[in-house]
Amino acid sequence: MPFLYEDEIAQLIQRFKFNADRRAGQILLQLMVHAFDVQHGPEHVQAIVTADLHLSRARERGFDQTRWLGQRLAHALDLPLYRATRRRQTPTQRGLSRSARQRNVRHVYHVTSALPPCVLLLDDVMTTGATLDALSRACREKGAEHVTACAMARTPAGRAI
Repeated sequence: MPFLYEDEIAQLIQRFKFNADRRAGQILLQLMVHAFDVQHGPEHVQAIVTADLHLSRARERGFDQTRWLGQRLAHALDLPLYRATRRRQTPTQRGLSRSARQRNVRHVYHVTSALPPCVLLLDDVMTTGATLDALSRACREKGAEHVTACAMARTPAGRAI
């Protein structure tokens, strides 16, 4: 994703993620579809995989922002959507160091069905890449050979959220 997690983009993502603001989500979706079409094109991606929130966290927030976005992005790009479920609830990644984030999500994702060789992983914000790395490992266990990571935004270098 071509955006840094700061200023208006950070505010938009926070409204979407923490306030279930579907209008903010729709804007983010349109930006992602445009960026995907311009940068990658769907020719090498065969499916989208989302990292679902744990059920209790999704209930707490009122919805699962990555799943919501994944469903709509998959529809817009005419791709199948696969979900990676969480084996257990983990503490929030907010404020954790890189190594703590990696430990926090190690072996947490599970993909239930076989995947095509080329998948796109979708997350909301990439900070250290720990979530996307854990998700990538789960996808490779289910047959994905080429894994591309995609997030709505990336935190600026050296800054954690």
